Amino acid sequence: MRVAPSFVGSSPLVRARHFFVSLFAVFASACGSIAPETGATPATNTAALERAAASHATDTGANLRLARAYYSDKRYPDARRVLGTTLGLEPGNREALVYLGLTYEALTQYDSARAVYTGLLANHPSKSLRHLLTGRLEIIGRAELVYAARDALAHESSFAQLPPEPNTVAVMPFRYAGGDSAFKPLERGLAAVFVTDLSQVHTLRVVERARLQALLDEMQLAQSDRVDPATGARSGRLLRAGQVIEGQFTTDSGAAATRVRIDATVVRAADAAVSASGSNSDRLQSLFDVEKAVVLQLLADLGVTLTPAERVAITQRPTRDLEAFLLYSRGLEEADRGDFSAAANSFQAAASRDPGFGAAVEGARSSSAAQAASAVPAGDLAAAAGPPATTSPLGAGGQNAGALSNAIDGTVPSGAGVLASTTAPATPPTDPNRICEGATCDGPARAALIGAILIIFKIP
Repeated sequence: MRVAPSFVGSSPLVRARHFFVSLFAVFASACGSIAPETGATPATNTAALERAAASHATDTGANLRLARAYYSDKRYPDARRVLGTTLGLEPGNREALVYLGLTYEALTQYDSARAVYTGLLANHPSKSLRHLLTGRLEIIGRAELVYAARDALAHESSFAQLPPEPNTVAVMPFRYAGGDSAFKPLERGLAAVFVTDLSQVHTLRVVERARLQALLDEMQLAQSDRVDPATGARSGRLLRAGQVIEGQFTTDSGAAATRVRIDATVVRAADAAVSASGSNSDRLQSLFDVEKAVVLQLLADLGVTLTPAERVAITQRPTRDLEAFLLYSRGLEEADRGDFSAAANSFQAAASRDPGFGAAVEGARSSSAAQAASAVPAGDLAAAAGPPATTSPLGAGGQNAGALSNAIDGTVPSGAGVLASTTAPATPPTDPNRICEGATCDGPARAALIGAILIIFKIP
């Protein structure tokens, strides 16, 4: 990176301190949102920086200082324009690229922000920078879900005119109807298991759990005291899902051993009619046996014929430790509300109890990355920055210029307003919303799970 003229001759320690402090101001952000640099830049200072950049049009440092000032002033379109100039002069300037990604986040152009961050990741950054960029992608993923949910509700009349896709299934959180509040987090954990099991059926397309949860939160129905087919039907229409699974579970500690019961129905989005139902009960220790039995009942009622491989895949258990599963479920609840620190602790506790619980391990990794990216300590930034790359991190070979131009010009198409689709941009390689089941499951990237089946899990 070129050293700004005003720092030429300063000691390496002074220049490093200036660089790292400036990066800290850029990267520090509140969970799920982008925080501006500390305080706004005085108008006189910004004007002086504008004059300096105009007088030194080919000076990377002058342009970057002006871009930082615009970002601090929340003049994001101006920051984007000047960052384009900066990166045109020095395509490998990582500080400018970080600012560009954050600027796109502030402009809610999440796909463009993702293009910048994934480009940096593809350029083999340091471990600490990779951790922070993965966290930013996790935060972007959450922000997109909220953005999409709000957009869908704002255009609900248009969504209602679109026919639902009959083989697309959404799973509502299961309502806990028992008296022991310690089991309430299982509402989301059970929904996650249902999503995983249904995703094994190649004829079905399954909406990600977090996407539906974001919609319910925006509808303020997540804490409803009843299971209402009309609610499920409305959610299905907004998600373009032809079928919506709703249900509840109860626990009974009156007997010698605590028992659990799960009841579920499949509601058609078109008319809110119940098209399938299932129920089962057993000892709490057999929770997953109960859940699998209900899933198989629903599929049978829907007339879905399973292959032997699909049936075996559905019967796999995510963990043998129910306490680990409860901690994992709590982590989902905390991650859904954007508390990445608490989520990381819950997921890590679950993984400590069962190191083979892949989803808990993945959840701890992604949540800790999001937490780090939302409040980056100076030491991490110092290790993460590094010198400018010799080529643009946004691409490889002859595609560098085109990828860089697309990101700077905002031509990466934004899918943030699409609540349900068959494709989605690449996201972080970690995701707690899909429970790994089976010996060969190793937490694949969310992007690898999108396509023929609509399982869109993260972010980042």
